[in-house]
Amino acid sequence: MLLHEILPLLRNYWLIVLTASLVAHLLGNKYHKGLNRYPGHWLATYTGWWRFFDVLGRKHEWTSLRLHREHGDIVRLGPNVLSFGDPKALKVIYGLNKGFIKV
Repeated sequence: MLLHEILPLLRNYWLIVLTASLVAHLLGNKYHKGLNRYPGHWLATYTGWWRFFDVLGRKHEWTSLRLHREHGDIVRLGPNVLSFGDPKALKVIYGLNKGFIKV
């Protein structure tokens, strides 16, 4: 019964539903997991596609260096990706029993 009421609405308003879902997904990428406090490329907060095209253009290492020069040691490269520019961070992140969970 409920299905017969929802399907006509989805058929009539599919563009609005699709747009709202896309906006919700992009905003979830930006604010989920608290990574929004780290600076980076403006598209990195929403999607990782900008990094795909950056790597495809074979200039990703220069982009990463530029972002680290502009924003400091911790830079956001994607919705769930951070780049650390300080070599001392390796021991803290990848050391044994440091409490960091890699997801």
